[in-house]
Amino acid sequence: MKQTGAIPSQIIQQFIDNGHIQASQPVSADNLQPSSLDLRLGPLAYQVRATFLPKQNESIEEALRLYRTGRVDLSHGAVLERDKTYVVEVMESFQLPPLVHAYTNNKSTSGRTNIWVRALVDGLPRFDRIPEGYRGKVYVMITPRSWSVRVQAGTTLNQARFLIGDNRLNDLELSMAHQRVGLVFDAQGNPSPPQLDRGILLTADLSQDVVGYKARATQAVVDLTSATPHEAHEFFEPVEAERGELMLLHNEFYIMSTCEFLRVPPSYAVEMVAYDIHSGEFRSHYAGFFDPGFGYGSEGEVKGTPAVLEVAPHEDVIIRHGQPICKMVYEYLTKAPERIYGVHLGSHYMHQRGPQLGRLFGSFVPLAAR
Repeated sequence: MKQTGAIPSQIIQQFIDNGHIQASQPVSADNLQPSSLDLRLGPLAYQVRATFLPKQNESIEEALRLYRTGRVDLSHGAVLERDKTYVVEVMESFQLPPLVHAYTNNKSTSGRTNIWVRALVDGLPRFDRIPEGYRGKVYVMITPRSWSVRVQAGTTLNQARFLIGDNRLNDLELSMAHQRVGLVFDAQGNPSPPQLDRGILLTADLSQDVVGYKARATQAVVDLTSATPHEAHEFFEPVEAERGELMLLHNEFYIMSTCEFLRVPPSYAVEMVAYDIHSGEFRSHYAGFFDPGFGYGSEGEVKGTPAVLEVAPHEDVIIRHGQPICKMVYEYLTKAPERIYGVHLGSHYMHQRGPQLGRLFGSFVPLAAR
């Protein structure tokens, strides 16, 4: 067992059992991922004037008294309106051991629905970071960006990864791991030399007939509480490249995919870096966690899976085929997980090929074909 790194599912379960992670309702096994824990919305949301961070030593409750403008009961479900911001205390609270810290990120489903979800904790003026030994409540700040969304208490929009220290792989270690077990493959299943830059760079795939999907403007509500998929054409339209180029428009929202097929062996966990200013003025991903086993299978029989990402340009941007668009940062696990993505857990995204919408949306059928 390594002394530093990301903490696997069985130790997260121990944290739950011994009270380091507490919850107002029992944590279901479905909320425990190979190297992360889904966080569930509590029963009350506060609408706030704008995004904010707490001051040092200021609690979120104190800040809410300054900035809240309304409250929404989520007990039986309610709609959070587009471009409005809400703060919700999640059901989980932490009593972390002294050396353990955590960070959070969107789940894939909320990321692909263009919901900004950022965690807040008392006294820390940072999003998505939970300091070593933190003891207290956890909140999420939610801003639906493309459509209004329906949620209810128990809905999971983000997840937490728990770590001891910092055990991210450097470029030499990534190169050696790729030679040993294979981290990046092409579409034919052949190992592909990774582009390294303090992580593995992945590039935009604009070679397909449909290279992505763009969010449509609509007053329809995305119901995250429904098990029935929404009609994809009501919320998205396909986009095509011209001569291997695609113009992304300012403040629009796109679903795209990578040329590379990525693999995460069970001894590693991965975060997709959300924003890299050296790649251009766009946010290139919201849902940052890739769990052990993604694109790997039970014994390494899967030769990678393309990464699907959400792109929100801050200016008009021309993306070219093969252009770096995101970066994958690998980190060691302290111990191999007992639950593997796509093997012990079902996966909506393990076999994705090309841009794929989130599980809330059915297969895309253009209006002309209906």
